[in-house]
Amino acid sequence: MIFLLQSHISAEHNIPMLWYKIAITILIGLLVGIERERDKKSSKIFAGVRTYPLIAILGFLAAFVTSFTSYIVYAAIFSVFGLLVIISYYFSSLKGGIGGTSEVTHFLVFLMGSLIFWNYILLASAIVIVVEVFLTFKSEFRAFAGKVDNEDIYAIIKFLIITIIILPLLPNETYGPFDVLNPRKIWYMVVLISGISFVGYILFKLLGANKGIFLLSILGGTASSTATTLSFAGQSKEIPGLSRNLAAGSVLASSVMFPRILFIIFLFNYKFAAELFLPMLIFTLVGAASSYFVWDKKGAQQAHEVNLTNPFKLMFAIKFGLLFGAILFVSAAANHYLGNEGVYYSSVFGGLADLDAMALSMVDMVQKLIPLKVAAVSIIIASTMNTVVKTFIATTLGSKELKKSAIIGFTPILIVTIIYLIFELV
Repeated sequence: MIFLLQSHISAEHNIPMLWYKIAITILIGLLVGIERERDKKSSKIFAGVRTYPLIAILGFLAAFVTSFTSYIVYAAIFSVFGLLVIISYYFSSLKGGIGGTSEVTHFLVFLMGSLIFWNYILLASAIVIVVEVFLTFKSEFRAFAGKVDNEDIYAIIKFLIITIIILPLLPNETYGPFDVLNPRKIWYMVVLISGISFVGYILFKLLGANKGIFLLSILGGTASSTATTLSFAGQSKEIPGLSRNLAAGSVLASSVMFPRILFIIFLFNYKFAAELFLPMLIFTLVGAASSYFVWDKKGAQQAHEVNLTNPFKLMFAIKFGLLFGAILFVSAAANHYLGNEGVYYSSVFGGLADLDAMALSMVDMVQKLIPLKVAAVSIIIASTMNTVVKTFIATTLGSKELKKSAIIGFTPILIVTIIYLIFELV
């Protein structure tokens, strides 16, 4: 029997990969176990730092045994494990423990162990991160739930409608004279702006206004610094007391834009990325320092006094979506009529609309048509124009305090990018 089992393992599975999966299984169990062990200090919990890795291994082995027997065996092991969890819950409830978080976590860890064996390693890793967030921020989520009112519920329903129902129904095709207006892409910007506002609202309530601004600025910068700036500009009128920090957050999101673009280019052409590394590093550091200078330290101490309302403003997001579509159209027209004047003209208008698309188009062109240095300068031109757009958004749509702080914060970035361009083009 042992010989047959060894033969099956050798024939069907790569032994090093099997041990790699087991190591990940144990690590996932430890991550959950450490958090649960920490929670034991405040409540009596059945499983801790040793038990959860064992549960994960049990789930892994159940899937492993199933691979050369039958799924009936997996169902039997899962049923026995489930019975043990139910018995544990029964005795825990007799002592006054009526919560079900730990018991649900037991099943999740068991299933994550199985998923790892079935090669769903990324899925299991994503699930354990979500589980850790819910377990670690228990008190914060309870406090947030206590602050949710009917307005928040209605806003969430509207957001789900525009995201889950409307977005997939829109055609993913381009229309117009220059074949550039894509309804789904334009509506995606509406969803993105609304989504950033929602995430910021939740972060504000969970972590406090200023910690939420800082985290959202970084997250927003990795997605769309333009949409983040637009969202912050709108919020500055709702909560003017945080205008300086919202302006600083816009500058920080814009600073994150530079390493994001560099990373996108690196994925396709590392030589192109190397050409851009030094200027992008300088721009990032200058932007981060400028954001720190604008940040209102006194405002951070008074943030708990802010009466934050739900930021869902659908018409505000739709107006920007229409503006985004108009910019795409103008950029396409400029590229059509001025394309023969060179790639620099295109980069000026490309930076107004979609910097990621501009970067990817340069990656394609540098491999076929243009020198590396020309492509690098074009990216900097596009980045500069994109920063100009964000400065314009902040100064036209934000509160008076945000306008002033945004000018102070964005100016150093614009100065260093323009100086770089002067040295490269003259």
